[in-house]
Formats: sequence, structure tokens, C-alpha cells
Amino acid sequence: MQSAGKINWIKAFAFSFLYLIFFSWMELWIILPGIVLIFDAFITHFIPWKKIRLKKYFSEKIFSIIRWSLAVVIAFILSLAIRSLFIEAYKIPTPSMEKTLMVGDYLFVSKLAYGPKLPNTPLAFPFMPNLLPNGRKSYSEKLSLPYKRLKGLGKVKRNDIVVFNFPEGDTVVVQYSGQNYYSLVRQYGREYLESHYDIIVHPVDMRDNYIKRCVGIPGDRVEINKANVYVNSVLLEEFSNQQFKYYLRTEKNKLSDSVLNLINKKNQEVSYNPTNSLHTLSLSNNDIKLIQTLPEVKSIQRYVEPRVSFKNTEVFPHNSHYRWTADNFGEIYIPAKGATIELNQENLPIYKRLIQVYENNKIEIIDGEIYINNVLSRSYTFRMNYYFVLGDNRHNSADSRYWGFVPENHLVGKATWIWFSVDPEKPFYKALRIKRMFKSIK
Repeated sequence: MQSAGKINWIKAFAFSFLYLIFFSWMELWIILPGIVLIFDAFITHFIPWKKIRLKKYFSEKIFSIIRWSLAVVIAFILSLAIRSLFIEAYKIPTPSMEKTLMVGDYLFVSKLAYGPKLPNTPLAFPFMPNLLPNGRKSYSEKLSLPYKRLKGLGKVKRNDIVVFNFPEGDTVVVQYSGQNYYSLVRQYGREYLESHYDIIVHPVDMRDNYIKRCVGIPGDRVEINKANVYVNSVLLEEFSNQQFKYYLRTEKNKLSDSVLNLINKKNQEVSYNPTNSLHTLSLSNNDIKLIQTLPEVKSIQRYVEPRVSFKNTEVFPHNSHYRWTADNFGEIYIPAKGATIELNQENLPIYKRLIQVYENNKIEIIDGEIYINNVLSRSYTFRMNYYFVLGDNRHNSADSRYWGFVPENHLVGKATWIWFSVDPEKPFYKALRIKRMFKSIK
């Protein structure tokens, strides 16, 4: 009996410790008195736990239904909790990160890496996309909670591959859900879109997920010069799987299927001009090492988009003062929480959306002066951290060069490893990419 008593005390303290750690992490202090119930179940027994028997109140059939229903509910809640707080599965839908990540890769994304973000919109169909097949929202905004992130294992580091809610995914044209609303506005005008199509606005946690590599963390200065990325004036090292567009010239004919297979390219991924035997395709450093010694390859030259003398509306910040391109961009400062910048008409296009949309301020230009919340402002102090992200497939990626910064309240987690991979263009019995399975992501 004495031994059993010691075991009960050990169990009571162990469960109480885990309970205390979990709910203090969640900062749900209101339910910490639940420790009293744990001690009562093991030690004091004021509540007659053993006498509570639901079975005597129901028939065997009804009790069996209750028991199985309860098991399903508990399993569902645990699954939802694991997905929200610890780890979530994610599928790569586009080639913007190839060859680091391939279309058809299934990843695990760690929510603990940067701290789990609690839902802003808890009234939603779980495990569903933000829009149902009929085009209606899969969630309700009748209950909206403020941004809250729990403590994580660390912070975003430079070159982390991060998953985030797409910042410009706040507004969507239902009929063109795959296209950026703000890009459509620049082409056709807001009034035209609103009068001809259905427009939906999503809260932060219900925006589509994107995945990119973080090259600029808060406080950094990022510049892209001739496709080379400089962070704080230091050249950022390229990864072996990082891809760029290249011009490849052969002696006579188009590259053979055997050569394309060698670099894992499909025919539709290669543009070929037979007049001068010029190929246009994306290649990594590893690909170049494989094919540059082939006798049929005459020359390989990386494509670099030059700075332009005209207004490029598709490159951030979409302003005629900035003649940036995807390969010649910046220098640009990545805002840090608590940092103060001088604010003027020249740099306002870069930071206007951050101040106005992400940090909920009103901006007006009156007689050439900037007013924030009706106050004349020549500086601004940021309330959040921001990040600058790029796709590893540099000439085939919609990233920060086109839509700007990722606010910290949009971060979802860190991509950790690939648990499954299939080629979506092949039949299933040939589609499995076994070499990519259970591979860590770098």
C-alpha cells in the first residue's frame, strides 16, 4: 500500500508538471487550477472518480456508440492540436524552389521552430482550404482573435526555408484565385475588377501558404546586382541546387533526351531556337558541371535582366522612381521591430503597405507632407519584424522582388524534411521519387 501511495504521488507530480509546462506555454493561466483535479484523482479522492460509471445509465449499444464517438473526437482534437502547435504537412505546388524542393514533394513544417501562431479565425472547417469548391469561404469571421505567437525554439535565420501566409493574399478575385489581385489591379484597375468579378478578402491566417528561402532578416540591407545577392554588402553564397535561367548553345541540334534526363529536365521546360541552336532553360551549378564538358555544348551563359529605363510595374515597389528588375534590385532596408526610419516621399512607396496595411495606420499626403493617423510624420518606428524572401529557382519565382516583405505575423513555420515525393506528371507506379524521401531540407 505504501509503495502504491508513492507511485500515486509520483504520477500526480509528473502529470501536474506537464500540465503546468503546457498551459504556461499556451499562457492559459485561467485553467491552471486544473492541477487540483489531477491531485484529487491520484491523492485526495474527494471526487468519487471510481464510482462515476456512464455504462449503468445507457444500454450496451448506446454506450458503445458514445465510447467510439469520444475516441474519434479525442483523436480529431489531438490531430488538430499537433497540426496547430507542433508540425504540419505541406505539399509543394509550384517550381519556384526547384531543385531544392520539387513539385510533388510532401514536407513537414515545424511550427515550434519560430513559435506556433494561434489562429486569428478559429471558426473554420479544419483541414480545408480557405475557399470551398463553390467559391465560398470555409471559415467565419464572427469570432476574430488578435495575433498571438507562442514561444518557439528560435528565430528565423538567414537562408532558412520558411512557410508563410502570402502577404498580398489578403484580397482574391474568385474567378482568378491563382493570380495576384494587386497585379490584376495594376493591369485592369480596381473599379473594373470590383464591377466584373467576385472579390474576397482573407484574414492573415486564412491566406494561401507560400514557401521561399529567407535571405534578409530584420535589420539587414539587401541588394541584388547582376543576379548576385548581397546582404549587408557581403555576397551571399549560392547553393548547389539553386537555379537560374541560362542561354545554352549547341553545335547543331537540340539537346538529346539523354542529356535532358541527365539534368532532370523535360522537353517542355526547354525553349529551342533551331536558327542558331540556342536553348533557354533553367540550370543549377550541379547541372552545369554535368553538361559543360559534353562535346555538343558550345557555350553556356547566365541570363541577367538589366536595369530598365522605363517603369516596371511588376517589380516591387511598383513605382516609377524605382527602375529595379528581378536581377538588379535595391539596396533595400529590411525593417526590424523598434527600428525608426526617416520617412519621405522617396522611400514611402517601399514602406507604405507595411505602415498602412500590416500595422494598421492611416496615411495621407497633404501638401507634399506625410501624415500618419492625422499627425505630420517625418519618421516611423516599426512595430513588427519583417523578412525578405527569394525562390531558389530565381527566374521562375514570385517572391519579395515582386510583392515586398513578409511580416512576422505571417510566418507559419520552418520546412524541415521531405517525407514523401512523387512526380505529378508520371503514372503512380513510376512516379515515386524514393531518393527524395526522408531527406532533410537545407
